[in-house]
Amino acid sequence: MSRRLGYRGNVLAKWEGGQRYPTFGEVLRASARVGIDVGAALRRFHAPSAEAWDPAEPERVDGWLRALQGRTAQALVAERTGLSRQQVGRLLSGRTAGRLPMVMQVVDALTGRLPELVGELVPLEEVPELAREGQSRRALARLAFEHPWSPAAQAWLACRGEVDADGAATALGRDLGLPEELAAGLIEALVGAGVARIERGVLRKVAPPASVEVAATPEDMARLRAHWAGVSAGRMARGAVGDLFSFNVFAVGHDDLKRIQEAQRRFYREVRAIVSESPPQTVALLVVHTAPLVGG
Repeated sequence: MSRRLGYRGNVLAKWEGGQRYPTFGEVLRASARVGIDVGAALRRFHAPSAEAWDPAEPERVDGWLRALQGRTAQALVAERTGLSRQQVGRLLSGRTAGRLPMVMQVVDALTGRLPELVGELVPLEEVPELAREGQSRRALARLAFEHPWSPAAQAWLACRGEVDADGAATALGRDLGLPEELAAGLIEALVGAGVARIERGVLRKVAPPASVEVAATPEDMARLRAHWAGVSAGRMARGAVGDLFSFNVFAVGHDDLKRIQEAQRRFYREVRAIVSESPPQTVALLVVHTAPLVGG
C-alpha cells in the first residue's frame, strides 16, 4: 500500500505504529486510492466548501479549510483547539501541511461535526468511540431547540465557573428569573448533552462547545426566534433596568434596505468577535430585527 501511494519506504507501518502521523492530505489521497469518492464525501459533509478541494491536488487542503472557516476568526479557532494563532494561520494559509491530529482539531473547532467527517471516510462502526461522540454531538445540536433557555444557562455557568450542585437550580432560576423547576430541567439537559458535569457535588462547565451545524427546520428556527423575541418583549414591557432599546421606522429604497440588512450582518459578526475575546462575567441578550413592513 505504501508503494501504491508512491512511497519508497513502508510509511503506512509508521502511521499504524504511531511513529508518524500522516497529513490530512495524505489521508485523503489514501482514501481515494482505496476507492472512496473523496469529493462526494466532502460534499456530503459540507457542500459549500467541497468545491475548494481539488482532486488534482488531493494533498492541498488549505483552500478547503479556508472555505470551511468562512468568517470564523482565527483567534476563535485557536481558542477552541489550544493551538497558537500562528499555528492556525500557517495551516489555513498552506504554509504548513497539517498533520492529521491538527487538522482534525481545526475541523472540529469550525464545525463541531468531526465524527461525521470521519464517518464519510471510515465506517463509524469501526470507530465506536466516534460513533458515541457523534450521538452526543447530535444531542448538543438539538439542545437549543428543545430547551430554548439552554444558551443562557450555558453562558451563566461559564460566568459562575462552578456551582454547588444541590443549589444550582435555585441559583440559576434566581439569576435568570426562571422558575426553579425549569432551571432544574435546564441543568439536567446540559449534563445530558455533555455541556456540564457534576463531580463531587459541584456543577461545572466542561468545555465551550464547538459551533455545531444542524439541519434545523423552519419550524425549529421560528420557535427559537419567537422565544428570544418574547424574552426581549417581556423585558421591554416591564422596563428592565440596564437594557438598551431603540427603534426606527423609515421609508427606504429596496436596494438600500438590502444594504441595511448587510450592515446588520456585519454588526452581528463584530459582536461575535467581541464575545469570543471577552471574559465571561455576565449574560446578555441581543435581538436585532430588520423587517420590511410593506410587502414583507
